[in-house]
Amino acid sequence: MLAALLMAVIELTGVTGTKLSARAFFDVNNVTVGDPMTLTMDFIGEADFSSLHPPRLASALDPTVWKLDQASAKTDTIPTARRVTWRIRPLKAGVLRFPPIDFRCGDLVFRTNEIPVHARPGQAVDIALDEEGDAMPPIPTEDGPSGTPDDWFAIRRLLHSGQPAEALERLNSLAWRYGQDPVIESAMIAARARLLGNPYAELPAWRVVLRPLLKMPLVTQLQVVAGWLLAFVVVMLALGKTIKHFAAVALITVSLSKPEIKVGEEFDFLFALETQASGTVSISSVEPDNAFALSLGDLQPAGKNRYRLPARYLAPVDNPALAFDVTVRVETSQETRRGGFYSSFTSIQAFPVRTAPIAVKASPLDPDSQPADFSGILGQDLTLKTFPDSLDVGTNDVITVTCRLFSPTTQTVYVPDSYLPPGAAFAWQPGEWKGYFVADGAPALPEVECCYYDVKTKTYRRIRAGKEPIRYHE
Repeated sequence: MLAALLMAVIELTGVTGTKLSARAFFDVNNVTVGDPMTLTMDFIGEADFSSLHPPRLASALDPTVWKLDQASAKTDTIPTARRVTWRIRPLKAGVLRFPPIDFRCGDLVFRTNEIPVHARPGQAVDIALDEEGDAMPPIPTEDGPSGTPDDWFAIRRLLHSGQPAEALERLNSLAWRYGQDPVIESAMIAARARLLGNPYAELPAWRVVLRPLLKMPLVTQLQVVAGWLLAFVVVMLALGKTIKHFAAVALITVSLSKPEIKVGEEFDFLFALETQASGTVSISSVEPDNAFALSLGDLQPAGKNRYRLPARYLAPVDNPALAFDVTVRVETSQETRRGGFYSSFTSIQAFPVRTAPIAVKASPLDPDSQPADFSGILGQDLTLKTFPDSLDVGTNDVITVTCRLFSPTTQTVYVPDSYLPPGAAFAWQPGEWKGYFVADGAPALPEVECCYYDVKTKTYRRIRAGKEPIRYHE
């Protein structure tokens, strides 16, 4: 029965996206039984995390080993990720293993890493094993900046008397009259949580998206919308005058300077611009729709209406439909002579154009000479170093080790997303990993070895780190 619970998959309801992953870590890994620790989980990927509530982890944990305080859960947004933290306590002494936990997002299932913890014996502790209830958002205790004292007294009375629907109606009325300020927002969340019976209830999505507009009174909102409509009409009238220039840009073709591309070798994307425009037409910028492992130089002219874009792939790629977003610049001049007066006017317009897709294939590295443990890392003169958080430890203490890749040049280093050095638990950022080692009497940290491909010498190289001596104390 317990094994079935530990294998449970936790649903991330409402989260949508792809290429999701997660990593888990504690703020400390060496504690006394019953001491509180902070568990952090980062959900990473190309996803919409706005609907992510703190997952309920209790079903995936052994309640005789871990005491999870679900009410302590908090969420925060970090670059390209959503972070959730909990307070948790170990209930047994020894080297404990916080288990990997599976999460489901649609059809995608991904797993966190295992975390070792050394819980030392301590004084007898009495920690209740029953699950704590989730706390509802607090009811506002003071009047907000919008509305009258009678309004806020009535709202608090309705919430305390179990009438959240009526309180939410009063709050909606306040928001339309005075604007959706932060105090009204927090009161709305408190009312919706009690109305839905969900302590993690949030504002409706439209109130979040339109927050910059809704923070103003309804009369001001209508004035802003009217101004937007007027500006839209003016822009459309101006755009109509430039359509003839846009139509003059007939075609942009893309080709390759080499019939075969090898990983690490330079080549050019060639752009030919065919146009019937009467003025001067040029390309000002080029962006690929898929820049995976693609290193680009600066766009350069290569003749009349011809351009070259130096490039190099740092990893094997087979893309049957690579397209480019191109910004085309059209410059036209007009001259007029009237009554002996001469005037000149120059018009410059920029238009976005997407090219037709082309097939691009960067051949993989020579499979005959490729070592079986090739990491997929590509770079030049790379080195690998390990940084343990401590080497003066007690027996069975957990050492957190940061493994980092260094490059002496500014050249781009390609590191596959899925690669982990031996012993690493998760990737912290490209070229940096975190791992754990239980100091069970070993005289030194284990050696970490990585095989990468040097794009300058076109050879495979091995880099090593670790083997720092460990000092034990009682």
